[in-house]
Amino acid sequence: MFFFDPLYMVFALPALLLGLYAQWRVQKAYRTYETVANARRVTGAQAARALLLSQGLDQIRVENVDGQLSDHYDPSSKTLRLSESVASLPSVAALAIAAHEVGHAVQDARGYAPLRLRACWCPR
Repeated sequence: MFFFDPLYMVFALPALLLGLYAQWRVQKAYRTYETVANARRVTGAQAARALLLSQGLDQIRVENVDGQLSDHYDPSSKTLRLSESVASLPSVAALAIAAHEVGHAVQDARGYAPLRLRACWCPR
Protein backbone atom coordinates (compact mmCIF):
# COMPACT_ATOMS: atom_id res chain seq x y z
CA MET A 1 0.00 0.00 0.00
CA PHE A 2 1.20 3.50 -0.82
CA PHE A 3 1.85 5.85 2.11
CA PHE A 4 2.68 9.55 1.88
CA ASP A 5 3.77 11.48 4.95
CA PRO A 6 2.92 15.22 4.60
CA LEU A 7 5.87 16.00 6.86
CA TYR A 8 8.06 15.00 3.92
CA MET A 9 6.94 18.16 2.10
CA VAL A 10 8.02 20.31 5.05
CA PHE A 11 11.60 19.24 4.37
CA ALA A 12 11.58 18.48 0.65
CA LEU A 13 9.76 21.53 -0.70
CA PRO A 14 12.12 24.18 0.76
CA ALA A 15 15.14 22.22 -0.49
CA LEU A 16 13.60 21.90 -3.95
CA LEU A 17 12.72 25.60 -4.09
CA LEU A 18 16.20 26.61 -2.92
CA GLY A 19 17.77 24.40 -5.59
CA LEU A 20 15.56 25.86 -8.32
CA TYR A 21 16.34 29.40 -7.16
CA ALA A 22 20.09 28.70 -7.18
CA GLN A 23 19.87 27.20 -10.67
CA TRP A 24 17.92 30.23 -11.93
CA ARG A 25 20.53 32.62 -10.48
CA VAL A 26 23.44 30.72 -12.06
CA GLN A 27 21.74 30.68 -15.46
CA LYS A 28 20.90 34.39 -15.20
CA ALA A 29 24.50 35.31 -14.31
CA TYR A 30 25.81 33.13 -17.12
CA ARG A 31 23.53 34.78 -19.70
CA THR A 32 24.57 38.22 -18.45
CA TYR A 33 28.33 37.61 -18.66
CA GLU A 34 28.65 35.16 -21.56
CA THR A 35 28.70 38.13 -23.96
CA VAL A 36 31.21 40.18 -21.96
CA ALA A 37 34.71 39.54 -23.27
CA ASN A 38 37.56 39.26 -20.80
CA ALA A 39 40.45 41.70 -21.16
CA ARG A 40 42.98 39.11 -22.39
CA ARG A 41 40.60 37.34 -24.79
CA VAL A 42 41.43 34.00 -23.13
CA THR A 43 38.99 31.14 -23.65
CA GLY A 44 37.75 28.98 -20.81
CA ALA A 45 39.86 26.04 -22.00
CA GLN A 46 43.00 28.19 -22.16
CA ALA A 47 42.34 29.59 -18.69
CA ALA A 48 41.68 26.11 -17.27
CA ARG A 49 44.93 24.76 -18.70
CA ALA A 50 46.92 27.76 -17.36
CA LEU A 51 45.37 27.42 -13.90
CA LEU A 52 45.99 23.68 -13.81
CA LEU A 53 49.63 24.19 -14.81
CA SER A 54 50.06 26.88 -12.14
CA GLN A 55 48.96 24.32 -9.53
CA GLY A 56 51.21 21.55 -10.85
CA LEU A 57 48.24 19.60 -12.20
CA ASP A 58 49.42 19.13 -15.77
CA GLN A 59 48.21 15.49 -15.73
CA ILE A 60 44.56 16.62 -15.64
CA ARG A 61 42.91 16.37 -19.06
CA VAL A 62 40.64 19.14 -20.35
CA GLU A 63 37.85 17.95 -22.66
CA ASN A 64 34.81 19.48 -24.34
CA VAL A 65 31.31 18.15 -23.62
CA ASP A 66 27.93 18.84 -25.17
CA GLY A 67 25.33 20.98 -23.47
CA GLN A 68 25.18 24.31 -21.73
CA LEU A 69 26.40 24.60 -18.15
CA SER A 70 27.28 20.90 -18.21
CA ASP A 71 30.81 21.65 -17.01
CA HIS A 72 32.28 19.40 -14.33
CA TYR A 73 35.42 17.82 -12.94
CA ASP A 74 35.52 14.03 -12.86
CA PRO A 75 37.83 12.92 -10.03
CA SER A 76 37.69 9.26 -11.06
CA SER A 77 39.27 9.94 -14.48
CA LYS A 78 41.08 13.18 -13.52
CA THR A 79 39.30 15.00 -16.33
CA LEU A 80 37.96 18.55 -16.46
CA ARG A 81 35.02 18.69 -18.86
CA LEU A 82 33.94 22.07 -20.22
CA SER A 83 30.86 22.74 -22.31
CA GLU A 84 31.57 24.01 -25.82
CA SER A 85 30.65 27.63 -25.07
CA VAL A 86 32.82 27.72 -21.94
CA ALA A 87 35.76 26.04 -23.65
CA SER A 88 35.74 28.19 -26.76
CA LEU A 89 34.49 31.65 -25.75
CA PRO A 90 36.70 34.40 -24.31
CA SER A 91 33.97 35.61 -21.96
CA VAL A 92 33.98 36.56 -18.30
CA ALA A 93 31.46 33.77 -17.66
CA ALA A 94 33.71 31.20 -19.33
CA LEU A 95 36.64 32.20 -17.13
CA ALA A 96 34.54 32.00 -13.98
CA ILE A 97 33.19 28.56 -14.78
CA ALA A 98 36.59 27.23 -15.84
CA ALA A 99 38.19 28.55 -12.64
CA HIS A 100 35.40 27.01 -10.55
CA GLU A 101 35.94 23.59 -12.12
CA VAL A 102 39.73 23.87 -11.74
CA GLY A 103 39.04 24.53 -8.07
CA HIS A 104 37.49 21.07 -7.84
CA ALA A 105 40.60 19.55 -9.42
CA VAL A 106 42.76 21.36 -6.85
CA GLN A 107 40.49 20.10 -4.06
CA ASP A 108 40.88 16.57 -5.39
CA ALA A 109 44.66 16.89 -5.59
CA ARG A 110 44.83 18.18 -2.02
CA GLY A 111 42.55 15.44 -0.66
CA TYR A 112 39.69 17.74 0.33
CA ALA A 113 37.40 15.50 2.39
CA PRO A 114 33.98 16.88 1.30
CA LEU A 115 34.90 16.32 -2.36
CA ARG A 116 35.96 12.75 -1.64
CA LEU A 117 32.74 12.14 0.27
CA ARG A 118 30.66 13.51 -2.60
CA ALA A 119 32.59 11.40 -5.12
CA CYS A 120 31.81 8.27 -3.09
CA TRP A 121 28.07 9.00 -3.08
CA CYS A 122 27.68 9.90 -6.75
CA PRO A 123 26.39 7.08 -8.93
CA ARG A 124 28.66 6.16 -11.81
